[in-house]
Amino acid sequence: MMKNTFYAHHKRMAALLVMLAASSLLAIGCGRKGPPRPPQRPPPPAVNDLSYTVHNDIIELSWTVPGGGKSSSAARPAAVKVFRSRLSAEEAGCKNCPIRFAVSGEIPIRKKKSEKSEPVRMSYSEFVEPGYRYIYKVTVFDEYGIGGKDSNIVKFDH
Repeated sequence: MMKNTFYAHHKRMAALLVMLAASSLLAIGCGRKGPPRPPQRPPPPAVNDLSYTVHNDIIELSWTVPGGGKSSSAARPAAVKVFRSRLSAEEAGCKNCPIRFAVSGEIPIRKKKSEKSEPVRMSYSEFVEPGYRYIYKVTVFDEYGIGGKDSNIVKFDH
């Protein structure tokens, strides 16, 4: 009889230890759950020298896509999107209204991998109508579609 009591006590203790171990594993877990995120990498370089000229209702924008540097871990710039806002005289007079940009063009950057650190000079032309205020900016995108910061803004009344 003493032997049965001894085994029963050990069985209860073993079951209790197993339950404690299982509950502690559930409580600890492996961290905060969420959707997977891609590894962080620096965004593509920003353009800071956007300029324009207008000749006979044609605007020509020009800019330089900066090089990434020799030790840059940023993704290779793959394209530049040109954004345009065209405002009528009434819309242009509103000082506190938000500026709404639309994609006006997308230009691929054709560079060899060995030229990753070299700056690239680019341009874009399009027809503009008289009687509007035009505002332009450009953004560099990497090969994964991730955009960098916006360029400086150029604006003019035509």
